[in-house]
Amino acid sequence: MPSWIIYIFGLFVLLQGSYSAKTPVSQALYDQFLRYTRFSAAAYAALCPNPPGSAVVARFFDQKATDTQAFLMRDDSTKELILTFRGTSTAQDLITDFDQELVAYTSSGVTCNGCTVHKGYLEQWNSIADAVKAAIQDQSRSYKLTITGHSMGASLAVLAASSLKGQEFDLICYSFGQPRTGNSEFADYINTVLPQDILFRVTHENDGVPQTITMADGYRHHKTEYWALDPPSARNTFQCEGDEPVDCNNSVPGTGLGANGTGINAAHLRYFGISIGNPLNPGLTDCF
Repeated sequence: MPSWIIYIFGLFVLLQGSYSAKTPVSQALYDQFLRYTRFSAAAYAALCPNPPGSAVVARFFDQKATDTQAFLMRDDSTKELILTFRGTSTAQDLITDFDQELVAYTSSGVTCNGCTVHKGYLEQWNSIADAVKAAIQDQSRSYKLTITGHSMGASLAVLAASSLKGQEFDLICYSFGQPRTGNSEFADYINTVLPQDILFRVTHENDGVPQTITMADGYRHHKTEYWALDPPSARNTFQCEGDEPVDCNNSVPGTGLGANGTGINAAHLRYFGISIGNPLNPGLTDCF
C-alpha cells in the first residue's frame, strides 16, 4: 500500500478520535441539571426561607468588602450539602465582572504553575474561602458536597470546587452560564482535577455570557460543556466534546446583551425553563 494512503488513513483515524458529535444526555443527568438550576436560582434571593426540595439553609455567606454571597444548604433526605454562589446582581458585581486582568491562581489547595484566572472572581472566592471550608467541616462528614452557581456565581463555583478538591473534599460541581474564567493552563488544570464525572459546565441556546470574555483576551473554557436547547428536555440537551466545542454554544456567537443592546440576553436568564438571575422575576425571593 502506498505510504501516502497509509498517512491519509492515519490522519483520518486521528481526527475521528479527537472529535465526536454532541450527544443527548440521559434523563437522569437532565434531572440533576434541573435540580441544581433551582439551587443556583435560589442563591439570588436576599433570604431563602424555603430552599429547593427539602433543603434548609445551614449558613449564609455575605462578604461586604468584595460583595460576595453564597448559601450552604443541607438536604437530609439526600444526605447532601449544596454550596450555591450568587451571580451578578449589583453594581459592584458589574465592576467585578469587568476586573478581567489575568492573575496567578493562588488559593488554598491549588498547585498550578502557569495558571492565571479572572482577578475579580478570584478575589471574591478567596474572600470567603476559609469561612466556607469551616462551615462545610461543621456539617456531617458523611454528606456528599455539591457546588453550583450561575453566571459570575458559576465561575466562583468552579474556583471553589478546584480549591476544595485540592484540600481532599469529595465533591461534584454544576455551573450554569459560566464566563471563561482563566487561561489555557487553568483549563487544563481544571480538566485534570475536576474531570468529566465531577464537573458539568452547562450553557443555554445563544447565552452570550459564556462568550463575553474571549479567547483573544487570553482565556479558554474548560470541559465539559452541556448545551441546552429549547424546548427543555433531555433529548434537547447535549454533551459536547472538547474545551471550546464549535457545535454547541460557540456555534451561535453572542454578546450577552439583550434586545436592542440593553440588559442581558434572555437565554442567560432562563435555564431549563427556570428563571434564574432575573431581577424582574416577581417570584425571585420566594426561593421556590
